[in-house]
Amino acid sequence: MSHDNIEKHVKIYKNVFIALLVFTVITVGASYIHFNAVWLGILIGLLIATVKGYLVAANFMHLNDEKKAIYWLLILTAGFFVLLFFIPILFKGNIVKTQDYFWDDVKVEQVENHGDSH
Repeated sequence: MSHDNIEKHVKIYKNVFIALLVFTVITVGASYIHFNAVWLGILIGLLIATVKGYLVAANFMHLNDEKKAIYWLLILTAGFFVLLFFIPILFKGNIVKTQDYFWDDVKVEQVENHGDSH
């Protein structure tokens, strides 16, 4: 490795470090903002975290130099991550059924009786 090549990498690492510091300050600043909708605060927090995660993965984990298949796996993982966020909404909206009743229709007596059967 040549000296110029090492200097190039050091410059990239310094720039990523500064960007991570800036986004950390933005994260702290965003935590003090009162958003009218909870989902908006979550969305902004996740966007900031996504940018920071990309900076770390792309530069420190050297994923910029990987094949295209790694990006498809990352996109698939992000898709499943978003799907996991929607699972509680499906249960809350009575979209997902169990065998005999909806999750919202579970009575306290059923839970208490279930505990006595063991």
